[in-house]
Amino acid sequence: MMLLPLYVHPLADPGAWDALCRGGDRPTAIVNVHNGPGAGRDEVYTVATARLHRSGVRMLGYVDLDYGNRANGEVWCDIVGWSQYPVGGIFFDQVPADAAGLRYVTQVVRAVRGSVVLNPGTRCLPGYAALADVVCTFEGPWESYVDAPPAYGLPDGRDWPNAAHLVYGVPAEQLGTATALLLSRAPHGLVTDLRAPLPYEGLPSSLRARAAVR
Repeated sequence: MMLLPLYVHPLADPGAWDALCRGGDRPTAIVNVHNGPGAGRDEVYTVATARLHRSGVRMLGYVDLDYGNRANGEVWCDIVGWSQYPVGGIFFDQVPADAAGLRYVTQVVRAVRGSVVLNPGTRCLPGYAALADVVCTFEGPWESYVDAPPAYGLPDGRDWPNAAHLVYGVPAEQLGTATALLLSRAPHGLVTDLRAPLPYEGLPSSLRARAAVR
């Protein structure tokens, strides 16, 4: 599964949203209205997400856990807030990875109806993998990913069966190589040529190109 953080406003880059509707690939788009669902319904996002839904694009709503520092009530309000949009689950960002945070994450995921994706962005305790459909165990630039040791704790060198890797800053001419490397390590994730500090404000050039020829 391709996870696609789509953190660009539909009016700021309508071409990115249009391309997802036209493209043959169907990534799971992570929608982020205002560091979450925002305080109230955003009509622009209402229209844009409804269009993606009609086009068959699966979506997850973004919720920030601030590495376990947000109050449960705040997190639950965000989860409920996403019920205003046609999302099929929640993408929890800035997830803790240690034993101290495991109980906290166990509590907040219980409020989710639908799919759960956790993003600690690094290797975490196995207990986290049991709480989610997908766990992002790597998030970082291509330079770090290509030099990372291939062993993730399993005998064949691959990551957990529900792991995902998010790799940004890939040179456009190496997107194919990066995709092959990711798939040799984990079953889910993203490679994009967009760079930090805003690697998710738009689509990878490969997705735009495939949508343009349809």
